[in-house]
Amino acid sequence: MNAEVLQHIELLVGSIGVILGLFFAGFLLANRQKLSEANIFLSIYLVAFSLRIGKSLFHNYFELDATLRTMFLATLLCVGPAIWLYVLFLIKPKTQSRTKSYFHFLPFFIALSICWLIPNNGSWIFGVYYDFLIVHMGTYIVFSLVWLWKQNNEIEATEGIKVLSWLRYFLFLNLIFVVVYFLISELIIPFYIGISFLFSIVVISLSFWALKNPSLFIVPVEKYKQSTFDTNEAYKLMERLKTFMNDEKPFLDPEMTLPKLSAKFNMSTNELSQVINQVESLNYSQFISKYRVQEAQNLMNAQAYANMTIAAIAYDSGFNSISSFNSSFKKHAKMTPIAYRKSLIR
Repeated sequence: MNAEVLQHIELLVGSIGVILGLFFAGFLLANRQKLSEANIFLSIYLVAFSLRIGKSLFHNYFELDATLRTMFLATLLCVGPAIWLYVLFLIKPKTQSRTKSYFHFLPFFIALSICWLIPNNGSWIFGVYYDFLIVHMGTYIVFSLVWLWKQNNEIEATEGIKVLSWLRYFLFLNLIFVVVYFLISELIIPFYIGISFLFSIVVISLSFWALKNPSLFIVPVEKYKQSTFDTNEAYKLMERLKTFMNDEKPFLDPEMTLPKLSAKFNMSTNELSQVINQVESLNYSQFISKYRVQEAQNLMNAQAYANMTIAAIAYDSGFNSISSFNSSFKKHAKMTPIAYRKSLIR
């Protein structure tokens, strides 16, 4: 395949990537009432990518000033921080203020202010700058992957699993991109892969996932507008609720209902339901079954229950039927009770 055909393919795929990236970012920003903190950083990521693709495409057909090219390259310094902050705020939206998070973009603004000092002529100075841009992205991506891996046990709801699957896909796709990008920049990959083509494949792949799972990018309308406490208070109440659940173990009662639990916790059913839904992204049944499954796992690990049947463990954990125990266990533990017990045998 000759260079002219490759250039046309790169133009086609690159144009699709720019359009999709800007459309995706515009969609997120246009839905201001439904915009989460995380989606702001996803928008920054998409815009930075789109500008980088656009620069490469434009430069294929028109000569750009060296300083302008360096300025567009500086947008890559937005990609890594945007990825990390998107992951952080999607999983833990109340960990820090958005204003403080923008300090991660300080290297971008520094590079932007001195881009006219960086020669875009293939010199060793430019080579160091170019490698720094790639390493900067890669460092943030690897850090995000390690951090996400440490959060796996804390996100067990169905919604959480869906978000984790998306973030793993998102991060690994970007990691593969950075590795290939680095290999191209160091001329280790001997065959032609246009940078704008590579960028566009990432954006197109992410867009397809987004089209299949639009709920990941839209904050649902609040169900509890009449709540008497704000989000921060909801998180504090959840910490108290978790302590109560671990100490008192009300979930061991198979007849424990939301009204009963709210009475024990001295809170209205509506407020208790809100706390569980808002903080844990679970309904009451999912929340209570999660604790029962954890209890069943603890019993299976206990020597005193080594010879007990799984059915006996299910009932001792608060379940009132084997079918509900099996389905809940598989959902939360990601394996059947039998498989889990076998995994404990060494």
